[in-house]
Amino acid sequence: MDELYDSESFRLRYDDETNSCVLIHKTYGDRDNFRTPIMQAVEIIRKHGCMHLIIEDACEQNMELGEDDLKWIKKVIIPKLVQSSCEHIFFVVEEEKVGTSCDDSPYCLFKDKFKTDKVVSEQFALLMIKNGTDSGAPSDISSMTREQALTYMGLPVDANDFAIDEKFWKMSKQLRGDNTPEGKQKIADLSAAYDIATGRRDERVLKEEQRDREKKFLGKTGDEWRTYFSYTWYKYLIGLLLIILAGNILHAIITNKGYDSGVVSIGHFEMTTDYVERFMTSRLGFENPLISTVDIVVPNDQGQSQQAYADQTASTLMLSGPNVLIFDEATLPYYYSDLQDLTLLYSYLRDNLTQAQLAKLRPIYMSERQAQEILIDYEINYGAEGIGGIDDLDMSVYDENPIMIGIVIEDEDAITALGYQNLWPETEPSLVFTIYSQTMNYSDSEMIIMELLNSVL
Repeated sequence: MDELYDSESFRLRYDDETNSCVLIHKTYGDRDNFRTPIMQAVEIIRKHGCMHLIIEDACEQNMELGEDDLKWIKKVIIPKLVQSSCEHIFFVVEEEKVGTSCDDSPYCLFKDKFKTDKVVSEQFALLMIKNGTDSGAPSDISSMTREQALTYMGLPVDANDFAIDEKFWKMSKQLRGDNTPEGKQKIADLSAAYDIATGRRDERVLKEEQRDREKKFLGKTGDEWRTYFSYTWYKYLIGLLLIILAGNILHAIITNKGYDSGVVSIGHFEMTTDYVERFMTSRLGFENPLISTVDIVVPNDQGQSQQAYADQTASTLMLSGPNVLIFDEATLPYYYSDLQDLTLLYSYLRDNLTQAQLAKLRPIYMSERQAQEILIDYEINYGAEGIGGIDDLDMSVYDENPIMIGIVIEDEDAITALGYQNLWPETEPSLVFTIYSQTMNYSDSEMIIMELLNSVL
C-alpha cells in the first residue's frame, strides 16, 4: 500500500504499484526544508527496497542549492543511496531541459553512481517505470520528422503544444498496465514520438551541431567554459589565496626570517591582533611572532559559507608549529588530537597567579574516547570527512582517562582586552588557551599563556 507524508514544504510518498519513492518539494526555505525530506526519502527507499527515486522541483529556479547543500548531498546522501537499493533517479525539470544529459550541477553528482533521467513530470516517470522503459528510442521512430511523429500520434501537422500534451497523456493512459514486450515497445515508441513532436529532439540536435562547429578548448566551448567558471570562480580564488597563504608561511619558516613564536586562534570570533602582537614583541621580546585567526564554525549550524576553506586555512597555519592555540569552548573538542596535556601548566598558574585571577580560570578535561564520540556524532549529523566505517568502529581502543586539554576564561573584559569579539549569537563569549602538540618550543608556550593571562585578569 502507498505511504504518504504531506506538509507545507514537501510531499513524500511510496508508490506501491511501481515500488518507487516520489519526493515533491513545494517550497525551499531553510536547510531543514531541503534536507529533512531527502533524508526521509532515503529511509523509505531503504525500508521498501525501492529501485527508483523521483524528485520534482528539487533543483529548479526556485531551489538555489548552496555550496553546503551540494557538499551534504555528495558526502551524506549519495553514499546512503549507494548502500540502498536505489538504481535509477528521475529529475522532474522544466520542459526545455527534458531529455538533456545530467552533466550540469547538481545532477552530475548522481550521474556516476546511478542511472539518471530528466523527465517532464512525475506521471511520465512512473509510466516509464511501469513499462520497464528508459529514455532510449528505437531507430524507426527516432528517425521520424516532426510531421511524421504528429501523424503517428494521430494529430494534424499544425497541432499546438497543448494538443500534443493532451493526446500524449490520453494515449499513454491506454498503455498502462501492459507489461508484455509489445506493450513496452509501444510506450517506448510513443515517448520517442512525443519527444519529436514537441520539437525537443530537433532542439537538442541543433544545439549539438552548433557545439560541434564551435572552437573548443580542452573539450569545452567558450560558452561552456564561461558557464563553468560562473559557478566555480570563487573556488579558484579561494584556492589561490590559500596557496599564497601557505607559500608565505612556508617561506617564512624556511628562510632565516622565520617566525620565532606563534599564537593561532580558531573559532567563531573576530580578533584584532594589535594587543597580542605588541605584547609578544614589547613584553616578551619575540622579534617575528605569527599572530593569526580563523573564523570557523564546527559544526556549521550558523549558515557559514566556505567552511571547508576555513578548515584548510587552519591546517595551513598549524604548519608553522605555533606555540599557543586559542579556541572558543564550542570549537575546542574537534581539535583534541592537536592538543597537549596542560596539567603541569595549570599547577604553575596556581602557584603564580592571585586567588582572584585563578578564580577566573576553569580547566577543561576530555578523554580520547569522548573526543572520538564527538567526531562520530559530527559524521552522523553533518557528513564530516575522514571518519568512515563508524558502524564497525571499536571504541575500546580509545583511552577513557580524561586529560586537561584547555584553560578557559569567560571574563568579558579580559576577552575584549585581548582583542576578541564573540560571533556566536546565543552563546556567552569564551576563550580556551591550549598548547599545540607540535609547538616550536614548549617552554615558550607555557610562558606566553602565563604572561597573557596575567596581563588581562
